[in-house]
Amino acid sequence: MSIDNNNTIIPKSCNYNCGTRIYWDTSESAYLEVFTKKRHSCPNRSKSVTQTTTATKPNYYNKFAKQPKPKVSNSFELLTGPITDIQKRYEILSDIVSEYNGKVHGSQRDRDPKTGLIDLMVYYEVQEGKREEIKRKFELFANNNSFFVKNL
Repeated sequence: MSIDNNNTIIPKSCNYNCGTRIYWDTSESAYLEVFTKKRHSCPNRSKSVTQTTTATKPNYYNKFAKQPKPKVSNSFELLTGPITDIQKRYEILSDIVSEYNGKVHGSQRDRDPKTGLIDLMVYYEVQEGKREEIKRKFELFANNNSFFVKNL
């Protein structure tokens, strides 16, 4: 099927049952015939789909088949306050989202010119049905640890 580190050819039979022994050549990114060292162009590959059974399809097609993407919910949190508070809350939110195999997509920030406080909008996505759980967990943290966060 390929050439190993010692330049030894490891042949295999063509997946389309033409009887030719082939191997993968990484330098050409193609299957070459063992005896002729030419690119293999299988005559059976051009036959109609009705003649080719699924049993003759190469295994590598199934290995890399895309799995359907799970449905996700998008959400956001608005974090306001001094920078140290926002940093801590952002880390906690990011950790909670990661626990649920979610992704933090980005954020936007703004500084209030009167107070100097920062607003940080954090966008994230999680698996459908988990958004409310994450919001509850984050709220619980914010309520129970507000003293801790304020005194960083």
